[in-house]
Amino acid sequence: EVAFAGGVNGTPNPYYYLYTGQSYWTMSPLSYPQAVLGYVVSVGTLSQDHADNSYVRPVINLRADVSLTGSGTATDPYQVAM
Repeated sequence: EVAFAGGVNGTPNPYYYLYTGQSYWTMSPLSYPQAVLGYVVSVGTLSQDHADNSYVRPVINLRADVSLTGSGTATDPYQVAM
């Protein structure tokens, strides 16, 4: 999902929608059963490594015809409307 969004292996890219300025694991494995996950480095570079106890940031992709309400915070979470 990071690669489809604009993350490139070994190339910093702070201009795609999954860029947060923080490092995080993706939810999708790059290799199974070795538990190799995608890893987004804080500069936006897509990388890979074995999973550890770090946070995993789940990603979902929505159809273009759905709409969202809310701001995405704990007190005002996103809600998907079709």
